[in-house]
Amino acid sequence: MTDISQSSEFLPEQPTGRGASISGRSAAGVGGASVLAAAAGILILFVTSHALSPADNAEFLSFWAALFFVCGVLGGIQAESTRAVGAARAAHASDSAQGAPVLTSGLIVGASAALIVLLLSPVLGTYLFPTDTVAIVGVLVATAILFSCHATLAGAAQGNDQWSLFAGMVSLEAVLRLTAIAAAAALAAPLVGLELACLAALTAWVVVALVSPAARSSLRSRADVGLWRLLQNTGHALLSAASSASLIVAFPILLKLTTPQADYALSAPILLAISLTRAPIMVPLQAFQGVALAEIVRDPQNGWRGLKKPLVALVGVGVLGAAAAWLVGPLLMLFFGPAYKVEGWALAALTLAAVLMAVLTLLGTVVIGLGNHRAYSAGWLTATAVAIGLLLLPAGVEIRSILSLGLGPLAGIAVHAVAIAAIVRNRRGSAVQPDH
Repeated sequence: MTDISQSSEFLPEQPTGRGASISGRSAAGVGGASVLAAAAGILILFVTSHALSPADNAEFLSFWAALFFVCGVLGGIQAESTRAVGAARAAHASDSAQGAPVLTSGLIVGASAALIVLLLSPVLGTYLFPTDTVAIVGVLVATAILFSCHATLAGAAQGNDQWSLFAGMVSLEAVLRLTAIAAAAALAAPLVGLELACLAALTAWVVVALVSPAARSSLRSRADVGLWRLLQNTGHALLSAASSASLIVAFPILLKLTTPQADYALSAPILLAISLTRAPIMVPLQAFQGVALAEIVRDPQNGWRGLKKPLVALVGVGVLGAAAAWLVGPLLMLFFGPAYKVEGWALAALTLAAVLMAVLTLLGTVVIGLGNHRAYSAGWLTATAVAIGLLLLPAGVEIRSILSLGLGPLAGIAVHAVAIAAIVRNRRGSAVQPDH
């Protein structure tokens, strides 16, 4: 068996220093890990669509959404840890006694999230998970505590330019989750068995921390600010992450809460279509997001400009993907079973909606990288409010989903674009002021 701690991919990389960019090898590693994670997610959806009935699969997708909503919210820890550790390194203050340990902040946030899940358990049992409530709440509580450590380590690794370490964590988490769910399905486990199998992925950061000196070093990283300020900044990031997670991963929950139970039981095809049209775009993007954020923090004046080409490429690929989804998407959906029929126009529209979500995510990365946490929160909150409002329209599930997932992000894009323009305008004004 290979000793991971002796592998070059898990040894500390040479710090790039202020103004340096991620190397091609590291970028390829992050890209490869994100592709693996996206593929694993699609395979999991394939496994559950064949292992469960459409009605049970709709319930699994609700649990899947709740699980990744918790992870998505706690992703705010990762974003702020990346910024805080990167800023501390840029200021040569990583060992400063005034900088708070990012792991301490992460654990406080994770424990608080677990407590909130426990307090909400009666609501979860009544409205979302009336069966197997105790098991599902237990999984969500464990996820809140353990994933907060995962997010802290991932963010610190990005802030320290430990991209191979980060890529290894992404890959291992995806492989563990896929393996556990596939094993549960092979053993003909019931719905709750597949849900409990998701716990396996939470051990990824523990394994990496045990075998990698670089991981243990990153876990000891400090921020550029004290604990209270770090918690405040993380709070803004969590608020924004909650809004983004509501749209990106927890949409099935929003749909379930705004749809009669009888109609929701028939919604597995459109929910699967939403996941399939998003995964190829959003999963790699969420890994790339950390790279982009680290670049912006390292060079606030010019780092964000590097996102112009990815944005243009993203839109171009999205348009081509929408055309392909219209033409061949309905046939591909049938691989998941004859019950999963979705029209081509709906798949194309959902693909374009995924592109808008990706643009919102990238612009949000620019805003938080430039230090405007309030505008970052405002953009995502606006997108979520518009999306929820559109779900309340008196229309079918497909129409409401497409409008919500398309126009909600568009509203958030407008807020973030205005914020970026204001930041750039203010910096230009400061740069041209005459000396006195």
